[in-house]
Amino acid sequence: MSGDRARAIRGRRRPGRMRRRGAPPLPRRRTDRVEDLVAWLLTTLGLFAVLGCLLVGHAAHQAALGNAGAASPVRAVLLADNPPPPAVDQRVRSPRLRAPVVWTSPDGAAHVASVSLAPALPAGSAVTLWVDRAGRVMADPAERSAEALAFGITAGLTVVALSWALLTLAWSAVCRVTASCNAAGWAREWARVEPRWRRSVS
Repeated sequence: MSGDRARAIRGRRRPGRMRRRGAPPLPRRRTDRVEDLVAWLLTTLGLFAVLGCLLVGHAAHQAALGNAGAASPVRAVLLADNPPPPAVDQRVRSPRLRAPVVWTSPDGAAHVASVSLAPALPAGSAVTLWVDRAGRVMADPAERSAEALAFGITAGLTVVALSWALLTLAWSAVCRVTASCNAAGWAREWARVEPRWRRSVS
């Protein structure tokens, strides 16, 4: 049979295989049902991941605040001049420089430490420090709160990013498996139908 005649036969058969409007839906394959089930499961897990992001972020924020410990303000005195910063573009914020300070704890002991201060302060200037119960210099509450908030946000975003990455990998693996099963099924169907099709067009 010529190639033109075979193409004409296939062209006449093609409209009969198309789904007509109002026709019953095509039968669902087992792999379609598996994909639907896995999709619902992964979507549910994704929503739980968002909830876990909020919980982990809140817990990390509280833990960061707790690890900072309670701090109280003390009055310290600058021991040396804190020189002005080198001339830079005024649009760039002046860096904070470290300088030695001394303060007296409630028990009368003197403490000396090097802390970051605003530039251009002369020796003898009074500065306010925040120290914990052990006498360690801490960041001021505003800075500690901002750092704890940033830590909480980072922890939450890390959790949700890792969770969604794992869910995406799982969905990709399921799609590869179902596609392989579909291809194997098509091959088996074609092996069964192909001899009859050849006889019908010959």
